[in-house]
Amino acid sequence: MNTTMKSHTLTLLAALLTASLSPIHAATKAADKPQPAQAGPALSEEERGRLTAARKVASDNPEVSAAYEQAKSDKAAARKAYLDFKSTRERATSSEESWRKLHDAALAKADPAAPALVEKEKAAFRARMVASRPESRKGQRPAVKVAEDDGDDAGAEDPQG
Repeated sequence: MNTTMKSHTLTLLAALLTASLSPIHAATKAADKPQPAQAGPALSEEERGRLTAARKVASDNPEVSAAYEQAKSDKAAARKAYLDFKSTRERATSSEESWRKLHDAALAKADPAAPALVEKEKAAFRARMVASRPESRKGQRPAVKVAEDDGDDAGAEDPQG
């Protein structure tokens, strides 16, 4: 037997041995792995049957049925109230934004210097609020930073004309 044939035979033998031992190795590895702990002992078939029967009897009780229906009704009413509140809040926010834009445009039309004065007034108010904080709280929350006006008033009229 020549050397090349001998090395091929050994390689083939090693591959076959590895392939045959792989499932055994995987099985022993899985056996070594700890099983997840159960929350408690599992119910036997008898216990599960007793529990199912008890639940059916409890559900058939008129008081329990009435309380369940009331709970479903209250939950549906709460969901409806939440959705109504959410849409009303969005509508109120939209209305307020619209009012603010119209008010700011009218203010600028009445006096072109008014928007700058309003910003100055807001800055003075913020400074008073920060100054009125107790010393212990001054470093906890940073002062509110107001976004700079980029001059893009898409919906506002020109204050000059």
